[in-house]
Amino acid sequence: MFSVRGLVERLRLFEKNRVPLNLKVLGLALHFQTSSLRRTSRVLSEYCRVSKTAVWKWIVKLRERLNVSLERKPRRLIAVMRHALRLMANSTGSAQPWT
Repeated sequence: MFSVRGLVERLRLFEKNRVPLNLKVLGLALHFQTSSLRRTSRVLSEYCRVSKTAVWKWIVKLRERLNVSLERKPRRLIAVMRHALRLMANSTGSAQPWT
């Protein structure tokens, strides 16, 4: 199981501590669930004043440390339906059915 707190501590993500570490970890976990900076900052502001820009900076810092690429990688896969292959095999008179 993956622990956000363990990941944050392992990467030594946060150096300044205006906002407690537990709140930052909760903010990252909330953002993973909701994908909304405004909602995350609104929830965290119930405990300590947190702006959506601060949450965004935490996300960016995590992304930089994890080396997450947002670019699409070219794939060499072709999706083919089994049914279409069987029809093609039957129409060509092939002795081996496609499965």
